[in-house]
Amino acid sequence: MTGIILFGTRPEAIKLAPVIREFCRRTDRSAFRVISSGQHRTLLSQNLTSLNIEVDANLNVMMEAQNPSETVNRITTALQHEFTDKRPDWIMVQGDTATVFAGAMAGYLNQIPVIHLEAGLRTKDFHFPWPEEGFRQMVSRITTLHLAQTKRSKQNLLAEGIEESAIRVVGNTGYDIQKAIHVGKTDPQLPFDIETLSNFALITIHRRENLGAPLEHLCGQIKELMRRYPEMTFIWPKHPNPGVVTVIEHHFADDDPRLIICEPLDYMAFQKLLRSSSLVISDSGGVQEEAASLGVPIAIARNETERPDIVELELGRLVGRDGHALIEVAADLMNRPHGTMITSRDRWIEMQGNGCASVNTVNAVLETFRKQD
Repeated sequence: MTGIILFGTRPEAIKLAPVIREFCRRTDRSAFRVISSGQHRTLLSQNLTSLNIEVDANLNVMMEAQNPSETVNRITTALQHEFTDKRPDWIMVQGDTATVFAGAMAGYLNQIPVIHLEAGLRTKDFHFPWPEEGFRQMVSRITTLHLAQTKRSKQNLLAEGIEESAIRVVGNTGYDIQKAIHVGKTDPQLPFDIETLSNFALITIHRRENLGAPLEHLCGQIKELMRRYPEMTFIWPKHPNPGVVTVIEHHFADDDPRLIICEPLDYMAFQKLLRSSSLVISDSGGVQEEAASLGVPIAIARNETERPDIVELELGRLVGRDGHALIEVAADLMNRPHGTMITSRDRWIEMQGNGCASVNTVNAVLETFRKQD
């Protein structure tokens, strides 16, 4: 039995890192290949070393001003060459990116079984987030083994007609790596000293549908939040997308001592920062999960989320793509009793598999494909 584990973005690499390690522990390393599409070259290469991931092949598909259709085309073409050299028994993809869709489509067109990790997340609106929601739903139609994080994700798949025998609830491998890293022991370096900051908010914004007018308005809301909380510092690792950088530079002065705008951080450094945050403002799905797992309140800069458990547990709240509800929500979140947050956090962690998702993932793959040998 041989397989391919494919990723192309920072979040995919993070969530697949513990799975790769578990495969290495349980099987011969030659039994699978790790391939990077190179979809997010800079953000990804920054994290491969800290995650200790050995890549067997890099497709190097990234281009300036890339759009999803071009990215999908380049990845499927490159994978066709990979399959010609050595046909795998399965291909694993994780999440909802162009790399995921292209990898799944390439597998399907070559009659190679597709394994989808993080299957079943849904907003049920094809336009938000775009194109990720569409990718998720389309990948589910051509997947052989659906590895869902939670029972809710499984129910989403069942409601769409997916056979129950093809679904395994394995948990969230993102929590596995969070649990394992022990940030305090590694002491990653940050470009500023957070020890001197008693109270700070962490901001990350990158989604396509939030660029333009929504991000402009959100920046205005953040400036108002800074005015109302003069004792807080705001830290913003900026996404390299020019549509994000230009807006930040337009709205915020370089010399404001309470706003620290920095370059993207690697995974270990970001986790250190996240652990110490009083509040997170983000449109990222992965950051939603990471904040929830630490019990750090998050204002979600979206109109909807494919992770509704976070909202139901009151670990985070939606504030809209333009941040129209940010001021009220931030106040409510930061005033939540610490004990209540801890209880909600523990419930969230239980739902994510308590750090056993990688073991469950590899078990599901080995059981499924060894039966077919």
